[in-house]
Amino acid sequence: MERLQPGGSGGGERNLFSVPEKFRKGMAKKDNVTEIKQADYDMRKTFIGFWITVFAWTTLPALTTPRVSMRTSSDEISVTDTFTVALGVTRGDSMRTVFLRLNYDEQKVRYLEGTPGSLFQGAVFWDIHSERIESDSMIYMVAVMLGAGRFVSAPGTFFNINFVALDSGQAVFTIDSLKFVDPNLSYFDGGWDTLKTVIAPVDTFPPGPVSDFKLQEDGSGRLKLHWRNPNDEDFEGTIILRSTESFIRIADTNKTVVYDGIGEAYTDINLVDDAVYYYTAFTYDEIPNYSEPRFLKGVPKGEYVFTYPNPFDPNDGVGTTFNILFTNNTFVDITIYDAVGNHVIDLYKARQVFANEPTKTMTWNGRNGDNEIVANGVYYFVVRTSQGDQKIGKVAVLR
Repeated sequence: MERLQPGGSGGGERNLFSVPEKFRKGMAKKDNVTEIKQADYDMRKTFIGFWITVFAWTTLPALTTPRVSMRTSSDEISVTDTFTVALGVTRGDSMRTVFLRLNYDEQKVRYLEGTPGSLFQGAVFWDIHSERIESDSMIYMVAVMLGAGRFVSAPGTFFNINFVALDSGQAVFTIDSLKFVDPNLSYFDGGWDTLKTVIAPVDTFPPGPVSDFKLQEDGSGRLKLHWRNPNDEDFEGTIILRSTESFIRIADTNKTVVYDGIGEAYTDINLVDDAVYYYTAFTYDEIPNYSEPRFLKGVPKGEYVFTYPNPFDPNDGVGTTFNILFTNNTFVDITIYDAVGNHVIDLYKARQVFANEPTKTMTWNGRNGDNEIVANGVYYFVVRTSQGDQKIGKVAVLR
């Protein structure tokens, strides 16, 4: 057997690592293809790396950097109102420590106090304090969560800051510094936010007063009051004060308040018969501002008889109505006399009246027993009961 020698073929030397001629052209082509593929791979790797970098820069901060926000506890704030500015976050996670600085206008508001929000209720350390540097008023806030797995993520509230409104106009709050630390102890600068809120001037205008303020006797120890409330948008309620001495002209809630609400009727009970009671009605708004007063005077009667209207015009076809109340069941007779005691007419005989039930079913049309309209003047009515009692009253005819 022929032994092959390095670098030769047949009788000469053959190199074991030499390439036969017929393969050289093919290998040259193969080398060119490999170089092209390598260049294409490098280009693809560079392209993919570029977009990974872009993706990281545009999305990774959203996973760590918070997006802060502010809101007030009320949409309507007036001078002297207390309100809260909530400093929150709508985006961001894995926040272990947060530092905030809030600028505010001390001409419009005054700082009262601050507390951690929902995100930092379990903070191991927190501090909120205000400072004034030259013309700037600032509140510094810091909260720290410690321990494995102790961190907070959006959404939520960092801090709640309480203020009182001092002056009307626009109040501006600005977060101009936000820094935080994530669980890897990486330190980041955060965003900023501005909140503008309008403080309304103090409302000094009350709603309108009640109208049609009326009173009627309602039995022994009782007076019934009626009125109509105003239609003003700022109307919150009606308050009625009572006195046994004189009308109360200023809304003083230290006086006897018999009614406070939004209704339009009230019955005052447990009163002393024949005593005089003075009632004053005020309406009020949320502040509260009180309206001009409206007055009524009433005397409760255990038993009563009176006519309404008085005086009356017989020509109106309505006449006058007897208002009767007795404390016992009885039957009544009603007779009319003129001013000098002459008999005019027997109106009713043995009409039943029930105990403690006001009766308004009997009237006088202003005519005498001959069905003639009586002359103008004062007339007396006498109401006699089946128990032998009688009540006398006056009624005037005015045509």
